[in-house]
Amino acid sequence: MTLEELSIREAIKDLKARYCFHIDLKHWDDYAGLFTADAIMDVDQSVSTRGRPANPTPRITGSAAIRTFMPQMLENADTVHQVHSPIIEVTSATSAKAIWAMEDIVKMPGFHLEARGHYHETYTLLDGKWYIASLHLTRTYINILEGTEAGPDLS
Repeated sequence: MTLEELSIREAIKDLKARYCFHIDLKHWDDYAGLFTADAIMDVDQSVSTRGRPANPTPRITGSAAIRTFMPQMLENADTVHQVHSPIIEVTSATSAKAIWAMEDIVKMPGFHLEARGHYHETYTLLDGKWYIASLHLTRTYINILEGTEAGPDLS
């Protein structure tokens, strides 16, 4: 591995750390700023391993659309996003791709999700800064509890 490849890998790790930080703290402008103007976001809502249907959300295209969509989904939720064990491949001096193991918790009145899976991402270097060009979240485990304003139905 060259020093340039190592530097790119560290920049990608920093980018993904900022992704988790900004989404959990609801810094929507900073969050959207991590994506290219034409970025693509795909999120599977169901476990999509071993041939099971992914139940994808509609594809979101562009950082502006991501900026509009994410607060609608998560503004009133308590969230925790954690990523680890990246498999990063530097594909050129200005592009890379990675798979990140992920865990997330989304909690709001009447709804509590705990899930595991993988982010499959591509990255682009523009004007000396790395951006997410595409993100596809796949799931290997989902636990959802639904209930009322008082909390989840644990029966």
